[in-house]
Amino acid sequence: MDLREWGFITNSPLILDGEWEFYPGEFIIKENVHPSQIDSQEYVQVPGNWNVSTGKKNNYGYGSYRLRIYIDPSFGSTYGIRVPYISSSSEVYVNGELLSSSGKPAATKNQYKPSNSPYTVYFPIENESEIELVIQVANFDNLGKGGIARSIKFGLEEPLRKSINFTKNITLISCMLYLIHALYSLILFFIGNRDKRFLYFSVTVICIILGTLVGERLLFEWFPLNFEWGIKIKYLTVIFGGYFLLQCIRQQLPEFLHRKFVPIYNLISGMLVFLILILSAEYNLKFTLFYTMVMLIPCFLALLLMYNVTKHIDKNNIYLLLALIAGVGSLIWLIILTRLQIEMEPYPFDLMIAMICFAIYWFKRYFYILEESRVLMGELQKANEQKDEFLLTVAHEMKNPLHGILNISHAITEREKDNLQTKSLRDLKLLNAVGRRMSLMLNDLLELERYKENLIVIKPMDISIYSVTEAVMNILRFMTDGKNVKLENKIPKNFPNVRADENRLNQILFNLLHNAIKHTNEGEISVYATIKEEWAEIYVCDTGRGIDEEIQEKLFEPYVQSTSGHEGGFGLGLSICKKLVELHGGKMSVSSIPEKGSIFSFSLKLSSSTQNLNSVMKEPFQFQEEHLTLNEMAASMAERRQSKSVEPIRILAVDDDPINLKVLENIFELEIYHIYTTQNAQHALSMLSAHEWDLMIVDVMMPYMSGYELTTNVRKHYSILELPILLLTAHHRPEDIEIGFQVGANDYVTKPVNSLELKARVQSLTKVKKSISERLRMEAAWLQAQIKPHFIINTFNSIASLSRLNLDKMDELIHELSNYIRLSIDFQNIDGLSPLEDELQLVQSYLFIQKQRFGERLHVIWNTDEQIQFLIPPLTIQPLVENAIHHGLMKRIEGGEVRISIKDVGEKVLISVADNGVGMRKEKVAQLLNGDPANSGIGIINTDRRLRQLYGQGLRIKSKVGEGTEISFLVNK
Repeated sequence: MDLREWGFITNSPLILDGEWEFYPGEFIIKENVHPSQIDSQEYVQVPGNWNVSTGKKNNYGYGSYRLRIYIDPSFGSTYGIRVPYISSSSEVYVNGELLSSSGKPAATKNQYKPSNSPYTVYFPIENESEIELVIQVANFDNLGKGGIARSIKFGLEEPLRKSINFTKNITLISCMLYLIHALYSLILFFIGNRDKRFLYFSVTVICIILGTLVGERLLFEWFPLNFEWGIKIKYLTVIFGGYFLLQCIRQQLPEFLHRKFVPIYNLISGMLVFLILILSAEYNLKFTLFYTMVMLIPCFLALLLMYNVTKHIDKNNIYLLLALIAGVGSLIWLIILTRLQIEMEPYPFDLMIAMICFAIYWFKRYFYILEESRVLMGELQKANEQKDEFLLTVAHEMKNPLHGILNISHAITEREKDNLQTKSLRDLKLLNAVGRRMSLMLNDLLELERYKENLIVIKPMDISIYSVTEAVMNILRFMTDGKNVKLENKIPKNFPNVRADENRLNQILFNLLHNAIKHTNEGEISVYATIKEEWAEIYVCDTGRGIDEEIQEKLFEPYVQSTSGHEGGFGLGLSICKKLVELHGGKMSVSSIPEKGSIFSFSLKLSSSTQNLNSVMKEPFQFQEEHLTLNEMAASMAERRQSKSVEPIRILAVDDDPINLKVLENIFELEIYHIYTTQNAQHALSMLSAHEWDLMIVDVMMPYMSGYELTTNVRKHYSILELPILLLTAHHRPEDIEIGFQVGANDYVTKPVNSLELKARVQSLTKVKKSISERLRMEAAWLQAQIKPHFIINTFNSIASLSRLNLDKMDELIHELSNYIRLSIDFQNIDGLSPLEDELQLVQSYLFIQKQRFGERLHVIWNTDEQIQFLIPPLTIQPLVENAIHHGLMKRIEGGEVRISIKDVGEKVLISVADNGVGMRKEKVAQLLNGDPANSGIGIINTDRRLRQLYGQGLRIKSKVGEGTEISFLVNK
């Protein structure tokens, strides 16, 4: 090539396209052979495949290209050569000197090393007019293309550098413009409604960027990848580009293509990706045409869709039409350049125009939809406000009628439970359950309205999370609807206090546990807690139906329900719980596995007074209180009682908060009240038997044992008439009040306590208790005053008989009868307890009289500890002895014996009256104390009730037909 007359080379580089000398199968530089000595010299077209001249069926092999260039030394002293791509390895020699290489050409496949990297070399020319350019090439990988595949540039250093930099800059600008489209699509995906088409479009544009960098060989120049991974990246970009483009347009495809073609294409794409990764470069290059065809299918579909849209031209579709024209033009031009191997500087303006027009169309559509969404949002907000107003009105209007329905149905259930059929009774209970659930739903609606208006105020205080959980579980145990569900409070009793609003914490746990019960048919629902730094993490776990993963993401939004199939509810409970937790400064979350169960967790700040958090779980909680011993308390009560002329009202107050107890002491500081306090529910149980109490005031939320549990234990020994219980609770929901009455409370007062209300309720309850006590005492006095006529007649008959036989015996009998009558009509004992010796004198007089009457048919055995002195309710032993003689012994012809035992058993005394008479059946024993005088007589009933009122436990009866009966009871010393 003669360039001596071509002056324009000083301004721009020259493309060395044309015929080159080619020596197939020869490395003319390495073998030190002059080209004139080689017979196989040929001329081939550059760029182009060398198999055209060699006649081979493939492009495997090696050879040397040679070109002589004549130049004018006056043009310049430094020249350069740009080699963009030679398949698949090359070395450049200028005037016999090796300047650069890509890979390592060799005569055998084992010795050669392929490479994709482009390179540029510069070399000086000093007073020389001829340049011998030799390029030695080897290819053993690319079956479809071998030799110099792209045009080689030659020129002076400065023009060549400018040309190369210009090409790079154009490519980079194009890629930056593409990247802008990818970024805004990605941003719209994250800040919008997560439409995946934005994401697919963004990835498609990134594939176009990678394809551009691969096509211009810049990627391999920046990152010297090995030949294998260069080929893999190239074809992965092709496949991924086609795949994500198809995902962008799949919604606009016809139905049959969307349903049938797209899944098949996705499957083929996945298989091709797998093949590209596992196959070597040699085999991947064989599938170049197939990879390209797979990529072009979505491209043609996209152009077809754009054409269909632009059939009806309007102000929006004009941009899409321009994008279609530019895109089709770019694709056609790319095919022409590739097939004809025309080398041109990259000017991707057509593709950029297509992208810009498409982006304008997309943005105009986006803003149009955005405006429609704004208008629709305004309408939806107005409809939402109307909906909230409607629901709030409905909730207010339905609340009173609903409560009326519940009260009437409950009254019918209680009144007609013995007359209704089982099915009808079950339906009524179901009606009550549905009504209660509806009441909870209405409460949620009203509560949500308060949140929206920011009317919720949190009043934090130190609270035992164990006590709150236990109280809520006690309520919900009555609401499990017969399910085989076990409620477990796994929070340690000595768990540190948390800082929370007691009412709101109760509401959070109630909603979570109630929700767990609704969705759990069987298994376990448990609550446990852990400490994480300064926070308590509370977990509510169930083994229910679980929640789908999609629902979990929006479960805490209002009106959202799980898809577990359980009907009912507005879906507000969890939303309210989350807002309450956030008002406390904590967080709430959920994790769930369908058909396995769910775990709801929330965090609360630990109380600032909690110390040594690491060791608190190991050391038992200690009550900071000095309890009075039972003897000290009894002595104190006796002293107060003796010092006052009016019988005081004895109150036992139980609360874990010493401040609350101090408040109660101040309220009941009048002399009419004697109040004793304790912070320990277990200690309160032991105090019950120390003295007769008129009233218990019990706080609901206490550690170790809640107020509900304490009330349940008290009711095992005292009825609601024998010992009234007044509950103090911070909760005023119907469920909390209902559970209080169900466990046996007489009344309740909500915190903060109003002293006038509290005193009024205490006076009301104690008056009822006093009237019951007065009735029992008057009943006992009436019994004392009643002397059965036949008993007097029989005694006088015995006196008359002894007057003729034994005057001393007669005198003794008259003395005992007078003692018996005197003790029976002694009214001083109706107000309290009497000494044991008075009761025993009455019994002895009675037995002496009966012994004289029945003679050898009656035997009496005494078994009494010596020097035992205590007070006893009057007329407690004598009715039992009388019952043993008349209903046990005298029904046998031969009579029998009665055994009276009084034994010291520590802090109590065990008194028993036994006989070996006819005995009773189990049914008779069960009826004896049922309160019906027709079955047992008023004496036994009265004795049992008075003992229960004083000591918390009454008579214990053991009997066996034909063997006899034993009746016993315990009294305090």
